[in-house]
Amino acid sequence: MHQRIPEPIRPTLQDYISLVNQQLPGLMKVCFIEGSIALGGFNEHFSDIDFVAVLNRTATPAEIEGLHLIHRTIEKCHPQWKMMGSYLQSDDWSHFDGQGESHLQYHHDILQPQKRFELNSVEGWILKHHGIALIGPDPQGLPFTVDWNVLIHKMRENLNSFWASYTRRPERIIMLYSDWGIQWTVLGVLRQFYSFRENSITTKTKAGEYALTCMPPHGHRLIQEAINIRECKTTSAYRFRIVRAIDTINFLKYVIHICNASFI
Repeated sequence: MHQRIPEPIRPTLQDYISLVNQQLPGLMKVCFIEGSIALGGFNEHFSDIDFVAVLNRTATPAEIEGLHLIHRTIEKCHPQWKMMGSYLQSDDWSHFDGQGESHLQYHHDILQPQKRFELNSVEGWILKHHGIALIGPDPQGLPFTVDWNVLIHKMRENLNSFWASYTRRPERIIMLYSDWGIQWTVLGVLRQFYSFRENSITTKTKAGEYALTCMPPHGHRLIQEAINIRECKTTSAYRFRIVRAIDTINFLKYVIHICNASFI
């Protein structure tokens, strides 16, 4: 097992690889870990096990059922961890930031075909620069490149659509009344702030720690609140959740504004 795989999830991945090799020999060509684990930001309370696998052939219905049963077994044996990822074909790498062929996706305990495959720039960058090989060679040699200018362009669109929606759409704003919503939004938008400034990608917690070193003090209480939630510290700096939610909306507007004004 690769030394960068955190100890708590090693038994899960060892069992997964063993089951794939035993029950579906020759089906899987490579399998990589991406996401927060690849970035060195594994969090026992919030991290999923994000993976990308490439198959040697199109899976038959029986093989698809086999993969489904393998995941069900892993869920029962290791219920504390959630695996999420895609099973691709070799030529899917050519469909970068665009629509490709259907593929298998395992998401929220369900394995099902998806009508399209799209490897976005952020996922591709993390995979190429930090991905961890479970099966096969290191992913640095994968047959695609990531254009940082395209990545920043896509991130700009995401900043002004997805993240901005948390300041105006009721179904998104309501999430800001929860602890999960605070850490998700505050640290999520700060990951983009970090990328615009540093031309790199980091984890949520590291983005928050970075922001504490370079943002005005008026945002520090909320940033530290988000970090504390992610680290499962139970004491809040806020007496009322509605005040925290309002602070979060104003903070999101502020970060979006300074990103648009200074880094785009």
